[in-house]
Amino acid sequence: MRSNSKLLRMSSVVALLLAVASGCTRKDSSENSPRQRLADYIGTSFAIKTPEDKQKLIGFLTGNAKIRLSAWSDEQFRSAFVETKRQFIKLSVREIKEINDHEANITYELTYLDQGRGSDAKVTHRRLCEMVKEDGQWKIRDVQNLRELIEYKDALSLP
Repeated sequence: MRSNSKLLRMSSVVALLLAVASGCTRKDSSENSPRQRLADYIGTSFAIKTPEDKQKLIGFLTGNAKIRLSAWSDEQFRSAFVETKRQFIKLSVREIKEINDHEANITYELTYLDQGRGSDAKVTHRRLCEMVKEDGQWKIRDVQNLRELIEYKDALSLP
């Protein structure tokens, strides 16, 4: 009788832990939310290793964004994504404006180190991303640059 009681308590504890763990791993937004798809695209763009990875990025795009990236030559893509000396720092979503069930606009800031601009150049872009839902999946339709800030460590400043 005592072992049955102990087993029942242990199974209750395990069930409780599983419930808590599943609640903790669940995100506020679904895996296919506009915010998550944008974050996945940015993460993928910083992980590009070869020009063949271009198709991975194109899979996140539609409309003008897809047309523009598809038109890039292998050399343009290699220069912008493969040979770049960028190191991701942070993605901050500032605002998500849902237009309807199939359209959303996201204002975000992307911050990274860019060794191509000089030693320890920290670049922050504020951008507006237009997203649409196609075949049940969110895709980036267009991106507009709103502001760019470049900060240099140990930069010379004049009075």
